[in-house]
Amino acid sequence: MGTHSAKGPIISTEHIEVKNRQLIVVLMLLPIAIVVLTRMVLGDSLPAITATHWSEGKYPDGFTATNVFFAANGTMAIAGGAAGLIGLALRSKPLLLLILLFAGSLTAWMAASLVITCAVPTAIAGDPTLAENGPWIFASVVMTLISIAPLWLCGVFQEYSRRSRDKRRERIEQATGRRQPAQQAATAPASTQDFEQTATGPWWIWLLGFFALGMGIFSLSMADFNLGAENWVTVISSLAIILVVTPLVLGLAKIRVTVKDDKLRVSSAIFGFSLRTIKVEDIESVSSEEILPMEWGGWGWRIFPGGSAVVLKRSQGLAVELKDKKRFAVTIGDSQQAAARLHTLMKQR
Repeated sequence: MGTHSAKGPIISTEHIEVKNRQLIVVLMLLPIAIVVLTRMVLGDSLPAITATHWSEGKYPDGFTATNVFFAANGTMAIAGGAAGLIGLALRSKPLLLLILLFAGSLTAWMAASLVITCAVPTAIAGDPTLAENGPWIFASVVMTLISIAPLWLCGVFQEYSRRSRDKRRERIEQATGRRQPAQQAATAPASTQDFEQTATGPWWIWLLGFFALGMGIFSLSMADFNLGAENWVTVISSLAIILVVTPLVLGLAKIRVTVKDDKLRVSSAIFGFSLRTIKVEDIESVSSEEILPMEWGGWGWRIFPGGSAVVLKRSQGLAVELKDKKRFAVTIGDSQQAAARLHTLMKQR
């Protein structure tokens, strides 16, 4: 009789590959360089006090001594960069790697963002009480997005989730003596009919799309086209939300998956734009299995190192391994039929 551990599944401690390591190292050190170079470039143009907070209106209502401001943000940038670099070395502890990489990157880039959005407007104004952060706030948004990049570029989470899932399946198979559905799907009977099916996303995707549309329309209706450059930023942002963000979000609320003409195609069933097209000749293997959002980078249209996915919810779907070693997944109800059709086309080539 087999024995079972009371501590649950044992996850392999073998090293996980960290993709794009050199680029991640650059991204972890770049905030330090931004803080130092900004201080050097601005030099004597910075007053003794730096504007650090804008609550209402275009002028600041919070200030910090410039030396203290740069010392604090320099320390944050160094500490964040060090935490991220330490995390990169912990390949046998992927969860700790991810935590340190995320926290370190966020801290370092937050420091760089504060320096750019506070010190630069102060230096330009000369008088900290007259500093306007205006368009500089976009630098903060951009840097916040960059801070997430190392976590996305490393590809560790997807690989760790896949290994954890495979380990759980192995333990279940050993305990029950039966193969799991995800592996049985590969033996689905051949299919000679083209496949086409739609899948509808959960309610919150629809809500998010209509919320973005409403916010864009409201912001555009409140804009005053006679107030100059600062107001035009609002206008452009509103139009971008209406014309770009809203279609992308609502386009994922309902998708269409087709297998015909020797291609697997995933497109928006609402707007018709293609999300992914894969030729059968590029497919190494395909299976029908349960698609876990967190294993594939989350919900929605996901692109990550080593692959991509269109995930609406946790459900059955297609998991495709490509000949270039990349992976793709899409959630679709009758995924076994789609996999069977792809297998038939692959055998015919």
